[in-house]
Amino acid sequence: SIPAGGFVLVNNDFPYAASREVTNTTALRYGIEAKDADYYATDIVYGKEGTRFVVHTPEGAEYPFETRLVGECNISNLIPAIAIALRLGMPVDKVRFAVSRVEQVEHRLNMKHTPGGITIIDDAFNSNPHGSRMALDVLRAMDSGKRIVITPGMIELGDRQREANEEFGRNMARSADVAVVVGAYNRDAILAGLRDGGMPADRIHAVDTFAQAQNVLSSIARSGDTVLYENDLPDTFK
Repeated sequence: SIPAGGFVLVNNDFPYAASREVTNTTALRYGIEAKDADYYATDIVYGKEGTRFVVHTPEGAEYPFETRLVGECNISNLIPAIAIALRLGMPVDKVRFAVSRVEQVEHRLNMKHTPGGITIIDDAFNSNPHGSRMALDVLRAMDSGKRIVITPGMIELGDRQREANEEFGRNMARSADVAVVVGAYNRDAILAGLRDGGMPADRIHAVDTFAQAQNVLSSIARSGDTVLYENDLPDTFK
């Protein structure tokens, strides 16, 4: 459906797209840290107000951007949007302004701040192994206060259930200072991963309900801390 004089943007970070040959029109490749792409992002820095990154163009230009969004998935989505805008002749300053105003999506790496000075990363919607790694990458970049994770783990992973939640626990140990594990369904797997990852026992809390998790949080959280909510299975889930 693309005319010969048009163009398509192809995600080179996604193997099933990167392997597709495009012959009827111009194919522009994009990616994160993908030097073989036409448009790619580098210098990605997460902070309590969002993300800074630099987009490189086929002409050799390097444009810095800032966005309220966090997480590799969001930067991956912004790169082709920026590329299309630039390709269609939008001035860089207007593209930069638009990127800075993109609204966060509720419960998907949604960052907010409490009056008490605590940063909340709300990634409570439908966690999966890839998404949880991205969320922990964002948490790990927070450089002030404690980094706290509250999570019941991940479900619906079939025969990978225990393995994926153990790996989640290991990643958590590398990215967080405190872990609050909610519910019994994934508890053993996550705790095994946390121990294997070297998190001290006194920084691990296992509770039965989210109400109990909030009680733990209220007793340990201080101004400057960051709290990641990763998945929000109801307390009734068994």
